[in-house]
Amino acid sequence: MRSVRSVFRSVSRYRRGTLAFVISGVYVLLVIAARVVVEVGMRQPDDQGLSAVMLILVTLPLSWLVMMIPGEALPDGTHLLLLTTAGLMQASLLWFLLRGRRKDVSSPEEK
Repeated sequence: MRSVRSVFRSVSRYRRGTLAFVISGVYVLLVIAARVVVEVGMRQPDDQGLSAVMLILVTLPLSWLVMMIPGEALPDGTHLLLLTTAGLMQASLLWFLLRGRRKDVSSPEEK
């Protein structure tokens, strides 16, 4: 398992690495929180199924692709797993797009 220091070292290698890490991290937490709310809502006896709308809205635009898959083609609960996976994929895409170029680090021998 990687230590916290090594994670921040890899984040600092990019020009906007810290900003990208914060934004993608907040998005991951938002996706996980939406998933938890949906799971708790589904276990309530008076659930109308509307709690899943929050997860769909959080994971837009990839949730449109997931919702095109017919419900009969997948086992129960797979749509929620696919929506969560889509959200995590979007978070990694945010990281890659926002981090910027790698910093030019020259070794001390070259100076």
